[in-house]
Amino acid sequence: MEKITDYKDALDESSIVAITDQKGIINYVNENFCNISKFTAEELIGQDHQIINSGYHPKSFIKQLWNTIEKGKVWKGELKNRAKDGTYYWVDTTIVPFLDEQKKPYQYVAIRSDITDRKKGEEELKKSLKEISDYKYALDESAIVAITDQKGIITHVNDNFCKISKYTTDELIGEDHRLINSGYHPEEFIANLWKTITNGEVWKGELKNKAKDGSTYWVDTTIVPFLNQTGKPYQYVAIRSDITERKIGEEQIKASNARAIEDAHQLKIKNIQLVDFCNIVSHNLRAPLINISMLVDYLEESQDEQEQKEVLVKIKPVVNHLMDVFNELVESIQIKQDTDIQSVQIDLKECFEKIMIGFETQIQKYDAAIQVDFKQASTINFPQKYMESILSNLISNAIKYRSPDRKPVIRIETRKETGDTVILAVSDNGLGIDLVLHKDQIFKIRKTFHKHPDARGFGLFMTKNQVEAMNGKIWVESQPGQGSTFFIEFQP
Repeated sequence: MEKITDYKDALDESSIVAITDQKGIINYVNENFCNISKFTAEELIGQDHQIINSGYHPKSFIKQLWNTIEKGKVWKGELKNRAKDGTYYWVDTTIVPFLDEQKKPYQYVAIRSDITDRKKGEEELKKSLKEISDYKYALDESAIVAITDQKGIITHVNDNFCKISKYTTDELIGEDHRLINSGYHPEEFIANLWKTITNGEVWKGELKNKAKDGSTYWVDTTIVPFLNQTGKPYQYVAIRSDITERKIGEEQIKASNARAIEDAHQLKIKNIQLVDFCNIVSHNLRAPLINISMLVDYLEESQDEQEQKEVLVKIKPVVNHLMDVFNELVESIQIKQDTDIQSVQIDLKECFEKIMIGFETQIQKYDAAIQVDFKQASTINFPQKYMESILSNLISNAIKYRSPDRKPVIRIETRKETGDTVILAVSDNGLGIDLVLHKDQIFKIRKTFHKHPDARGFGLFMTKNQVEAMNGKIWVESQPGQGSTFFIEFQP
């Protein structure tokens, strides 16, 4: 008897206990039952378990419970009940039928344990898992997702990744991202990406990838490292969004801006050329036209036949001079408009030797020394007729404006600059030019800086037009009495 009492005491201390008759009317509850239900024993005795029914379980669930215990079988399960104050609690329940001699239940002993905290944890876990599932669904629907291990081997891709890359899941799993590498990004860019994520830091940036069919696409990318307990990445989750159309738009805008800038630059050049042309016409044609006009007026006013003949003789050189100026202007305009002229690969040595044939007599006459060095750049892509004209003009000027105090020395050399730009330098030890006095006039038409019967002031003007027509540059360094060096920059 004492042992039975001991068992009862142990049960009452450790469990929530209630006893009902065969109809489910409560005839005993222990203190733990009262504590969890917040009812007193007096409020519970004589009631059935409807008093703590939470309404959570469906009727079929309760019916199955009763069917089990009425057949004299033990029922085990989890029940959600409601306390007197309206709060809910969960109990892990075992209901044991006590049977009479006819094997019919005459009472039921319900032994429960409080599992409310566990159920709350499960509910929270379930909710968290649901939220994670929802987030994953939302992410899969809206983004391009890939997961790799710490070595970068792909372990998961979603449908969006397959759609944009045009690879199947089977083709991607087990590979690394080199499979979609477009080769657009430099090695240091990729190295920086890996350095960032292997250090456990999030990397964000834009990547240009290549699909299975060879087409390229752009993705705005965030790579998140997942860290283990030691703080080392064990996998990487890459979340991307397709920005291909935006990048195409940016490239189009960039190209349009570049064209607009180039058009504006060309327009500016055209305006400068127009102003120059107007100035040239005004400056160089006005004087001979006035001269002709005055001579014609004199001719009309004169009645003397001899005087008229003399005037006619004077008119002819003025008209010839006017025609020269006009032809020079037409030639310069032709250079500016000759946009279709073709560049060819010119062997500078061959071009030089061809030109020098026309200077042999002058070189011998003045004992001129010609030094040539084309080692750094032996060929140039440029229009053949322009190159011959440029070299002829610069060599001709070097001989024409030689110093009377020394033998002419002309040096022609090339050097290679960064970006395949070539510089051609033509130097002489001649009279030189006072750049302080004439700096802004060097390449103007009809500008001469030394008295010489053959000076027309047209060679440097033509040379500048030919160089600039091909997007090159020309400039000069010179000292009076020491000589000049003309530099021409050829674009690749």
